[in-house]
Amino acid sequence: MYKVAGLYDGHFINATEQTPRDVYMLDVFDKNFKRPQACVEADPDLPYCQLLGNYRMKLPGYSTIKPYDYMNEVCPSVAPLYIRPEGC
Repeated sequence: MYKVAGLYDGHFINATEQTPRDVYMLDVFDKNFKRPQACVEADPDLPYCQLLGNYRMKLPGYSTIKPYDYMNEVCPSVAPLYIRPEGC
């Protein structure tokens, strides 16, 4: 869906190599977005909107990585922490 919408800006990115973490870290989100009042009331401190849930979603590195060709295709990760080397 992101590829068809043009969010990858002409980069070659294999969508099957993306995890939920990779998606929220992509620098494609408007960080100056004025959240609707319902979002602010649900959690005034988050930069994104979380309306439901018993737990706060923490998204470290939210919207910080510019898309690049072959993104994450060679980045290893091992459960349960899924730590990646620098640059991945």
